[in-house]
Amino acid sequence: MAALPSVVIVLPSLKISGGVKEAIRLGRELADAGVSVHVLAMWRSPQPVDNIALNVVALSNWQTRARIAALHLPILFARFRRHRRSIDAGRESDHTHYVFTHFATLPLALAVPRDRRWFFVQGLEWMIYHPGLIRYILRWIILAFYRRGRLLTANNYLTSQIRRLDITVEAEAPIWADPAFRSTQDLCRDIDAVMVLRKGDHKRLDLYHALIDEARRQAPEITLAVITPETEVAQVVRDRVAHCWLRPDVDTMRTVYARSRCFVMLSEHEGFGLPPLEAMGSGCVPFCRDSGGVCAYMVDTLGELVFPLDWPVGRIVERLRAVLADPQAWATYSAAARRIFDEGLERSRSRADRLVGSLASPARTEHST
Repeated sequence: MAALPSVVIVLPSLKISGGVKEAIRLGRELADAGVSVHVLAMWRSPQPVDNIALNVVALSNWQTRARIAALHLPILFARFRRHRRSIDAGRESDHTHYVFTHFATLPLALAVPRDRRWFFVQGLEWMIYHPGLIRYILRWIILAFYRRGRLLTANNYLTSQIRRLDITVEAEAPIWADPAFRSTQDLCRDIDAVMVLRKGDHKRLDLYHALIDEARRQAPEITLAVITPETEVAQVVRDRVAHCWLRPDVDTMRTVYARSRCFVMLSEHEGFGLPPLEAMGSGCVPFCRDSGGVCAYMVDTLGELVFPLDWPVGRIVERLRAVLADPQAWATYSAAARRIFDEGLERSRSRADRLVGSLASPARTEHST
């Protein structure tokens, strides 16, 4: 019987974020399938993910700072090579695969043979910048790495986008919301619309502020709530909405979604966009700009609630108001949200087993060391 491959997941840090959490969750699923999984974190985060339940090695105790990150890379590269030798010791190195998760981790991939160098694509990272030179350069660098490794994508939307660039995708590990977000609670839905606010140009905090102002002016009867991991954001919006939660746990978020009739997401680009899907597990109806990844789960009837990027916030508020005023329409959307959530949850249960098969198979394209 062939030995199972071992996997090393390389993260920029253990910062609380969707991309990091999903990489760790995939690692746990692989571990449950019998794979030996290690996690390497390049930098320290002041707010790390906890209860990882995997072997974690910190390559440094430096805190993440974008401005000086490049200065750290030579030392991090040397430490990574040393840890790689340690991890590979005692086993056939061909059975150890390295999964690089974010742009910041890509330089370390140069220390790994191409046939065992995987990139977990959870988004088109260059899209977080405005069109211009920075986006162009970042796109060129990322795609150069992708063409020299093996690609694992997080959903069919990302697979299609990468294949359009004539780059091979070897496997999909479809992201889906944590089963813990599934709720059948029949709570009083005293929140009309909930939003998750994060920093980042592509997250469009400016649009959320505009929507909050527009809703207060145009539809003061709408009860708004905000969830955010950012202390500064909470301080700004707390007095402008009915409810504000700072870094709530999963149980609290599930309860908030069960109390909410709709979820609004205004991002410019998302490789997936988990928060609306997590809310759907409680029958909360998503309203999203067409940021890309949301189309992986806002299908069938819910596709009517994916809005063009050029819609002004006033028009989104009007559409939200119309659905809230129509109990039958809201109930139809809510039932669809629960159904889509449950169906995707069932499909995602076997993704670790499928990925183990891909890791054990030869690369689809010719690679050299």
